[in-house]
Amino acid sequence: MTFSQDHLKVGTNIPTVRKTGATHRGGKLVTPDDWARQLSAQPDLSSDGQLWPGALIRHWTGTSPDIDQPPLDHHYIVQHLGGTKRVDRWHDGPPISTIVQPGALTVVPAGTQFTWRTRGPIEFAHLYISPAYLQRLALRYDWRSRWALIDRVGVEDPMLQAMYTTMLREVRMPRAAHALYLDCLLDAFVMQLLREHSSTTPRSDRPGERLTSFRVGRVIEFVNAHIDHEIHLNDLADVAGESVYHFCRAFKNTVGEAPYQFVLRRRIERAHSLLLSTTLSLTEVARTCGFRSPQQLSRAFRRMMGVTPARLRRDI
Repeated sequence: MTFSQDHLKVGTNIPTVRKTGATHRGGKLVTPDDWARQLSAQPDLSSDGQLWPGALIRHWTGTSPDIDQPPLDHHYIVQHLGGTKRVDRWHDGPPISTIVQPGALTVVPAGTQFTWRTRGPIEFAHLYISPAYLQRLALRYDWRSRWALIDRVGVEDPMLQAMYTTMLREVRMPRAAHALYLDCLLDAFVMQLLREHSSTTPRSDRPGERLTSFRVGRVIEFVNAHIDHEIHLNDLADVAGESVYHFCRAFKNTVGEAPYQFVLRRRIERAHSLLLSTTLSLTEVARTCGFRSPQQLSRAFRRMMGVTPARLRRDI
């Protein structure tokens, strides 16, 4: 999937930022793909464009320490890696210097334009998020309709940093994690980003939300019928007739576990049954239960059941 401005027409929200950076409103904005082609090195990791609609994660090492960043049509969040460094950033004025610790984050709103200079290890990741996606998620999660990301350099947010690191790890694996897990991870990242690094405030929650038994039954039926396929958070929310945010809260209040945990447990339970009652190979069991590889099944099975699939069969 190539990111283009056509993908962003609905709900685009280009925020006004502080005077340290200009907001580009009149001219053409640049896509992440176009900017990547302008950099002095290609990314050594890039997520599949189909992984997240409206989001993309990439990792670089060894680029030039001096980077001219054009006004982008995506917000992007940098994770600074490789060691402590000094980052200078400027636009139409003297540079602002920041000592940045390993793993720290920089938030760059869409439409802003800067020049960057790094003195120290050159390793970083970019998570691009389209304004349309962020706006839809903000509305879906009942955040105020008017908001803007706050541009920050070298900020330390342990929760965001941990989720960022996890996303990089999962994307780097030969076979990425289940789509539902990655959906939940990105949603949680964006929710924390909005909560701590934007001008918005959440509307009051409705504690104690629950799903009716009919809606829970529909979700369970859907999961059982599609256990061998990728299952996305939107799929489950649609079946339940809820927004994603309300669904996640109500489902956990009703069932006692988050949607991802529930689906994973169902997959493991199905695998357990097949391992005991059939002679299917581990590869066939993994495929039938929606795992991308027997290795992924084995890891998840051992964490939940305390034994590997192979050991379970040997002990029958």
